[in-house]
Amino acid sequence: MQNARMRAVVTKIAASASALLLAGAMIAIATGQSFATPAIASKEKKACGACHTTPPALNDAGKKYKASH
Repeated sequence: MQNARMRAVVTKIAASASALLLAGAMIAIATGQSFATPAIASKEKKACGACHTTPPALNDAGKKYKASH
């Protein structure tokens, strides 16, 4: 009986640790370094989405802008 309880506790701890690790990884990915700045969007009077799909990935317009500046 005690082994079953211990396994249940260990399983819950492992699941919690996995969820925390996954959440941390998602936050790290979502807040990854970006080389563009809101100042560029402000200067060009365009939304970030005009040049980015999912930052920092560029769409065709962003690639064209980068090549010309």
